[in-house]
Amino acid sequence: MITSSFVDKYDRQIRRLLEILPGLITWLLILSPIWLGLIAPKIIIYYITFLTVLWCYMAVKHTVGVFIGYSRHKKEYSIDWAAELDKLDLKSLPEQETLPESMEKFRQFILIPVVNEPYNVLNDSIQSLLNQNFDTKKTVLVYTMEEKYAKEVEERIRSILGDKIKCFDEVLFYTHPAGIVGEAVGVAGANRTWGCKHAVEHLKDTGKNIRNYLFSTIDADHVLDRQFLARVAHLYLTATERDCRFYTTALHLFNNNIWEVPSLMRIEATSVSLGTLSESVVVNPALKDTFANYSVTLQTVVDADFWDVETGIDDTLFFWRAFFKRKGRFLATFHYIPYSADAVQSESYWKSHRSMYKQLLRWGWGAIAIPISLKEFMKNREVPVNIKTLWIYRHIRNKIVLITLVFLMTFGIPIITLVNPLVRQTISVYNLPDTISVLQTMALLMLVPLSVFRGRLTRPIPSDWPFWKKFLILLEGPMVVINLLTFSFLPYVEAQTRMMFGRRMKDLYHTPKVR
Repeated sequence: MITSSFVDKYDRQIRRLLEILPGLITWLLILSPIWLGLIAPKIIIYYITFLTVLWCYMAVKHTVGVFIGYSRHKKEYSIDWAAELDKLDLKSLPEQETLPESMEKFRQFILIPVVNEPYNVLNDSIQSLLNQNFDTKKTVLVYTMEEKYAKEVEERIRSILGDKIKCFDEVLFYTHPAGIVGEAVGVAGANRTWGCKHAVEHLKDTGKNIRNYLFSTIDADHVLDRQFLARVAHLYLTATERDCRFYTTALHLFNNNIWEVPSLMRIEATSVSLGTLSESVVVNPALKDTFANYSVTLQTVVDADFWDVETGIDDTLFFWRAFFKRKGRFLATFHYIPYSADAVQSESYWKSHRSMYKQLLRWGWGAIAIPISLKEFMKNREVPVNIKTLWIYRHIRNKIVLITLVFLMTFGIPIITLVNPLVRQTISVYNLPDTISVLQTMALLMLVPLSVFRGRLTRPIPSDWPFWKKFLILLEGPMVVINLLTFSFLPYVEAQTRMMFGRRMKDLYHTPKVR
């Protein structure tokens, strides 16, 4: 049995071995039509058949998840959550020891990392905060800014707020210094940690009880629905095991600029929106990690020791820090009130594509969570074995199998028959293309209801668009396959390959906001 002392003793070697594994397995699968096509063609044929059936199953499951998730959204959206919040009696709620001292002292602590977002991006986000039906006087805004642009960004924010800065309980500004030794560059983890640590110190120095604060982190382009803060507050206050949950919306929309970006950017954004909506229904809450916009008790942030400042991935690794602090019990708790972010956009058509590739390369570097979590699984005896097993399965499926799935379905059989012409003579290979074609067609039919739901969740197509341009939107459904073979494949493989060869991504790309 591997002991904790053994893992600590050989920490660097074990970490390095685990960093190699995802990229190694991914490349073995990508090249499997060649090497298995030569030595064991039946195995790879059966595997590609299995992938096709899996894809069809997941398409149906995903569509059902979106349907149920959208129904929950419509139901929640019809409720006045500020009124529901006013009805709550803290004395009747569970687990009194983790509740705020009183509703009068309850506060929302909102952390917003900023780099150099333009005025209109910051303005839209701030106006959405001012327009909440949750009492803004119970909201603390914390802006944490990168040193290079801190002065002009703070001036920009203050000019937007004007006299309305008094509408909030507090608005705090912190400047994250550049060049701190050991910190990753280009992501928000180090910036978040700097601002949040200083804000917590400020609260403690002024005699505040951090148990009174529900923490949320949002990006500078996030435009919150007016019910957002009231809903997440109600969700948190009525939950059990408050410290063992993160509270997040199932509706991550990109309506800020959805009709201003090229088609593949729109397809990627829509895939994220529909994917997270579906996951809120079909994924075990114990197997979902944090993404983009989430809330936890402020005590949980402190207990997790904030964010990882060295690795370059913030949201995912915050989840794992809190996960192990809570001994493997850190559950996703969903609501269905949306916020809207910016889809990837740059100054030109081609720069937009390049920018999206760089962003997805950064997301692909999230595979670093695999070696980090697996190493901790080896030494941590407090996390239940069944949870470890389920997470290992999810890592393999999401970070390896699903990344290579469409590539193998599309090119697997032609590559096998190219490297081993004798395979053409087998009945299974002769009939397989037709079988795969039928299953793929069934899966693609699921794009019809998904396109309907996309139309309901995105803001309307601009009325001044010409007919031909509106008609081309209908073709974006089938173009999902192009996206799956390019932006949902190549940057993720590159990130894992870099990790496999020990090329750490410490200077990661910050996606600029351009409208």
